[in-house]
Amino acid sequence: MQNEKILEAIRESTANVFSTVLSLEVAPGEASEQANPEPLNGVVALLGFTGEWTGTGLFYCHEKLACRLSSTMLMTEISEVTNDVLDGVGELANIVLGNVKDRLTELVGRMDMSIPTVIYGRNFQTRSSGQRTWLVAPFSVGGDHFEIRVCLGPKHARPAP
Repeated sequence: MQNEKILEAIRESTANVFSTVLSLEVAPGEASEQANPEPLNGVVALLGFTGEWTGTGLFYCHEKLACRLSSTMLMTEISEVTNDVLDGVGELANIVLGNVKDRLTELVGRMDMSIPTVIYGRNFQTRSSGQRTWLVAPFSVGGDHFEIRVCLGPKHARPAP
C-alpha cells in the first residue's frame, strides 16, 4: 500500500472527526516520512494495529491543545493536564485512528486496533519495533499544531536495517 493512500485516509478521517465531534476545522500540513522523529513534549496517544498489516498509530499535541480539545469534548474549561485531558486525547485518537483503520481495511483486509495508551511528558520518543519509518501528517487548528503518525506495513515484511 502506498503512503499516499494512508495519508489520504489520515487527512479525511482527521478532518471529518474534528468537524463532526469538535466543530473545528483543521488544515493539513506537508506530510513527511521520519525514521527517527524528534523527541516529543506534550500528550501522545498510541494505538496498535494488528491483522495482515500491523503497526502503530499515534496522535500527538502540546499540552495547551490537549486541554483545549478536551475542554471542547467535555464542554467545560480545563486549563491543565488532568486525567480528563488524558482520557479526552485517548478518545479522540481512538476515533480518528479507528476511522483511518476502517478506511484502510478496504485496501489491506481486516485490521484490529488496541485501546489507546496515553503518555504525557517532556523529551520522550516513540518507536515501533515492527516498522522503522513513520508517516507523519501535521495539522493545525486555530493556530495550534498536532500530528497524526502511522507506522504500518505487511505483517510478514521485515523492516529495513
